[in-house]
Amino acid sequence: MNERELHSKIAEVSRTIFSYCRAKTSTREDAEDLSQDILCELIKSAENIRDDRAFYAFMWGVAGNVCKQWYRKKLRNSTGELTEDIPAVEQFSEERGDIYLLRRELTLLSEKYRKAAILYYIDGRSCSEIASALAISESMVKYLLFKSRKKLKEGMSMERNLGELSYNPKTLIPMYSGQGPNRFWQFMQSKIRQNIVSACYNDSLTVQQISLETGIPLPYLDEEIRSLEDRRIIVREGKHYKANVIVITSACADEMERAAAEYHTQIADKMEEFLFANEAAYKAIGFCGSDFSENTLRWQLAVILFRMIHGVDCGDKKHAPKTGWGESAYLWCVEKLNEKHLFSYCGVDGKHGDSLYFFDYLKGGKGDHHDFYGRERYINIFCDICRGENRLLSEYDLDAVAEMIQKGYLIRENDAYRVCVPVYTEQQYMQVIHMAKTFTDTELAPIIRSMDRNAVRILSVHTPGHLQDQTAGIAAMDRFVNAVCIPASLLIDRQVLRTDWHPLEMPTTYAVLK
Repeated sequence: MNERELHSKIAEVSRTIFSYCRAKTSTREDAEDLSQDILCELIKSAENIRDDRAFYAFMWGVAGNVCKQWYRKKLRNSTGELTEDIPAVEQFSEERGDIYLLRRELTLLSEKYRKAAILYYIDGRSCSEIASALAISESMVKYLLFKSRKKLKEGMSMERNLGELSYNPKTLIPMYSGQGPNRFWQFMQSKIRQNIVSACYNDSLTVQQISLETGIPLPYLDEEIRSLEDRRIIVREGKHYKANVIVITSACADEMERAAAEYHTQIADKMEEFLFANEAAYKAIGFCGSDFSENTLRWQLAVILFRMIHGVDCGDKKHAPKTGWGESAYLWCVEKLNEKHLFSYCGVDGKHGDSLYFFDYLKGGKGDHHDFYGRERYINIFCDICRGENRLLSEYDLDAVAEMIQKGYLIRENDAYRVCVPVYTEQQYMQVIHMAKTFTDTELAPIIRSMDRNAVRILSVHTPGHLQDQTAGIAAMDRFVNAVCIPASLLIDRQVLRTDWHPLEMPTTYAVLK
């Protein structure tokens, strides 16, 4: 890297370096001094930079080393000495950084020690008052204060380095496949929870280590850690926590997709063969909607095939484990949702055992399971209309019917309503399922098993040892993009499946009446 390029890079990263130093120091002046030290060292060491691509890795290495040296020097010159009786906060020197160190260590005390220390040293409560406030004995209060004093003194003399998640937090997308409602999705929308899982995925960490890795003080972590432990998203071993769900990183997902690339066209070719070979037999079943347009019927037959493919049992996976909510389901997280993820799927049941099935096309398809999911009244009204029970609708029900018409699930014909989705009897549905399953088992399962073996091998390399027994199950659940979405996108590119939907027909939603 020549001198001009170096100075250009220095100018570019100076603000980033200052922000890094501001997070590491207690005053703006200290941050400015430390920034200058780091930038000077970068310039002095420029000859060691191989090329432009290596600059940032080199920069953070230099920043970390300079910061450590600066911090050691500062601790030698200025230490907050704590006696058996910790002085009041105003007696600490802000110039020496004592207050900063004390506050830092208070954020790292576990909850029971932190509450006692704050009540005694900051709020000025007596031991008897603290005992009453915390509902513990005075002797326990004295023990907590003794231990907290010791922890604070030890911590204030230590160098603490924040982890990468403190300045570069991760975003995890929760994935779910199994029984019952997907409560995991909503529970894991918290960024704090996502980064706790990320922090202790590859390493077992104490709560203090989690705090330093994420840059989040313990007062904000205590409840989140308890919630994650209650739901068995993380598990505790002694004082350490480790993640209990597999995280598929972007690197792992890309590697699995590359390994599956040879199978995408094979699966798409087989799917196309199935759709053309079974068009006539599918229509001949005679279900309500068998007179829909060719494209809609092809989509409807395809989504049932997609369900069969996703459910192929490769023999290696175990039964889904019990979740913290009591259902049997696989839970995992991905660092990014693959842009080739074309579909989401869901089934909901009505009061008579009738079912609605959705296979939502995420790039602007017709039909969305959120229109009915968790709305039992809407499900029952729609299933009643599927049965031809139009006359039983109340005025209150008509508001829901109007919404269904607006979203394309129903149309009004004369004084009655007609559904815009195929409606199967149980017997008719079983005929379609048998048709798709027979083809899947004979033609597609060998390809999918080969693809799964590759996925398990790759995922195992990226997965901690205590989660290895889940890799086969998660690989099978996560095959959706490679076994369904990418082959389906090839069929769309070939115009075997078209996305110019018929205005009065739903292409990927259907009903099954008991």
